[in-house]
Amino acid sequence: MKYFGVICVLALGVNAQFFNPFGHRQQQQQQQPKNYEQEFLNNKCERYLCPDTQACVKTAADCPCPFPKSQLKCVLPNTENFVCISKPATHDKALNALYDDPVKGPKASVEGQRDCGWVIKAYNGLV
Repeated sequence: MKYFGVICVLALGVNAQFFNPFGHRQQQQQQQPKNYEQEFLNNKCERYLCPDTQACVKTAADCPCPFPKSQLKCVLPNTENFVCISKPATHDKALNALYDDPVKGPKASVEGQRDCGWVIKAYNGLV
């Protein structure tokens, strides 16, 4: 028991060296964060600049969804606003093809799926 304290101190030293063998401090490259405001203000778009994607489009309603491969753009009945929702998860290949179609997908209204048809129903208070 009289050597227990010495063994503990040595074990701590070995443990510290084991996890940091060369005594180097961890160094991480720090990148300057992009200044969103500056990028936005310095953009050369002369029409409407979409806030989520920085796409330059004619009107706000023309903005794309940030993740078009996994999202549907559902235009609301007022046609001025839209919401981007995740494409419904399904194992049905025909439904996946429907939702992947850039024209038919946003117009789809499949019973039991939370697609753009469901969004319109929710917008109108029917859900």
